[in-house]
Amino acid sequence: MGGTTLESSINSVGTRIIEWATNDRKAGPTADWPMADFYSAVMVVAAYLGFIFVGSFVMKFVQPLDAPTYPFRFIYNIVQIMLCSYMCLEAGIIAHRNNYGILPCVPFNVQNPPVGNVLWLFYISKILDFADTVFIVLRKKWKQLSFLHVYHHTTIFLFYWLNINVGYDGDIYLTIVLNGFIHTVMYTYYFVSMHTDKIWWKSSLTAMQMVQFVTMISQALYLLTTGCTTYPPRVTQAYCLYIFSLLILFGNFFIKSYMPKQGGKKRGSKSE
Repeated sequence: MGGTTLESSINSVGTRIIEWATNDRKAGPTADWPMADFYSAVMVVAAYLGFIFVGSFVMKFVQPLDAPTYPFRFIYNIVQIMLCSYMCLEAGIIAHRNNYGILPCVPFNVQNPPVGNVLWLFYISKILDFADTVFIVLRKKWKQLSFLHVYHHTTIFLFYWLNINVGYDGDIYLTIVLNGFIHTVMYTYYFVSMHTDKIWWKSSLTAMQMVQFVTMISQALYLLTTGCTTYPPRVTQAYCLYIFSLLILFGNFFIKSYMPKQGGKKRGSKSE
């Protein structure tokens, strides 16, 4: 009974968020898909944050698990490379197939969204991304367990919960293309870094991520300044502010990790 009450209460919050985001448009057909309810999203985030706190405490008394996690990390990075490259290509192919133009404000199908399936997969893939944090905790790589890391992983998952309910077609395809490509490169870097720490292009990865954010912000600003309403304007506004926060955080990371300081260069740690 208590669980049902809690679930209903959390889902009611999700309903209010959706009502705010859509203004006059209801949640789309994707709202009934697996894991699309707000309760499921909140429970996933709660489990993720709970693991960070409990796992970090437990690992204080345990030796780093580098060797035991190696085969899992090996397979995980390969799976991520394949999955992210697929989502990038699939979103691009769908956009081309449905004659989405180069400029934003493309059609938005509220009944049978062409982008819906790959967007749902993209949303679910953000749960798989939490394994990055699991490996960080188990290997006691505390410098990588930064505010940026936790903020990015938590909020991007929740934001795409909103997208799967409200922004499930149209211009959202570009974020899947861009992020799918960046994550393909990122997990390639992670895979290579398992075997060597001499990777000359690691600073370029963070720079590419910031270019991605600038492109996303430019798309959002175009939608807002042209008065395009095919994609929910309130989601676009929130999206623009959110991506800008990531740009600031990643920019700060880049400066601290790779820019000259006091006559020398700091050694950069892994990017997000």
